[in-house]
Amino acid sequence: MHLKALKLHGFKSFADPTILRFDPGVTAIVGPNGCGKSNIADAIRWVLGEQSARALRGGKMQDVIFEGAETRRPQNLCEVALLLSECEQQLGTDFHEVEITRRTTRDGQSDYLINGQSCRLKDIHKLFMDTGVGHSSYSIMAQGQIDQVLSSKPEERRAVFEEAAGITRYKSQRREALGKLALTDQNLARVTDVIGEISRQIGSLRRQASKAIRYKRLSFRLRHLSLAHGGWQWTQLRSMIAALAAEVARLRSTTETQRGKTGNASARTGRDQGAPQRLQSTPARRAADGFRFAFRKEQAENQAGVARIKKGGLEERIQSSLNDLAELKMQLHEVSARVDSGAQDKQMQLNLLAPRTRFSSSAIASWPSSTAS
Repeated sequence: MHLKALKLHGFKSFADPTILRFDPGVTAIVGPNGCGKSNIADAIRWVLGEQSARALRGGKMQDVIFEGAETRRPQNLCEVALLLSECEQQLGTDFHEVEITRRTTRDGQSDYLINGQSCRLKDIHKLFMDTGVGHSSYSIMAQGQIDQVLSSKPEERRAVFEEAAGITRYKSQRREALGKLALTDQNLARVTDVIGEISRQIGSLRRQASKAIRYKRLSFRLRHLSLAHGGWQWTQLRSMIAALAAEVARLRSTTETQRGKTGNASARTGRDQGAPQRLQSTPARRAADGFRFAFRKEQAENQAGVARIKKGGLEERIQSSLNDLAELKMQLHEVSARVDSGAQDKQMQLNLLAPRTRFSSSAIASWPSSTAS
């Protein structure tokens, strides 16, 4: 793998687009102080994914953008591209040349590209893993970095040896696998909690389903009993109404007979009053007949009054019976509607609970026959 070129635009002191080509044999960049040698090393580390502004000798990541000069305006964007060639075997790609690009703006937006295609920082880290090239590797040494390597701690030297030995990729894969296992353990714990909670709910749901079935059976039985009781009351009321109607007819016939007798008595009284000569000849007989006819008339009027009273009472009883019958019909209709609504609600609940309560459909389908028996 060969570092072919480095393209910079707006990175630190490189305000204009600049291309640094590294022909075979170039191993170092030298120059006087302040010429920008460290900026080149920082650009390579930055494009490879460096996230620490302090490692790039700045206070924040926007400090890598050209800040301007007396004759130049500051830039709003900086871009660095690293071109590698002959990297098929080292990077495991199908391309002879690979270009890594990083672009950032002053508003904090940052983009990574591989051969012009947008990618993630993780993809760049995976691409250069175990190659000795990276933002924290020592393939590219800046000024003073050799002394830092020599004075580093054993843990820091171990990272260099692991990178050189090519086991960094496997350690990263191991960390990812352990993270996935930990996440899987957490998911299993949550699943176990959910199963336990559902198991506790199954008992309650089973009891509720049993109560619902019992309620449905009792409601079905209550409906039949209510209908039977309503039928019996209807029969009794019909027989009572028939008896009252017969009594009314009898009283009406009796009243008509008494009215006829009263009319006959009145006619006879008129005939008797039309014969004064006969009454004058027999004053005692006339007085006796008058008393007798008056008594009969009064008796007939009394009987007619009693008949009218009985007729009124019978009519009131008939009307009361009809009112009671209408009220019973309304109550029967309300009970039937309440039973139907309750049965539909419980049937809906049973349909919702059926997959969890382990009740067989054949047992639920056979309960009306067992109730009827």
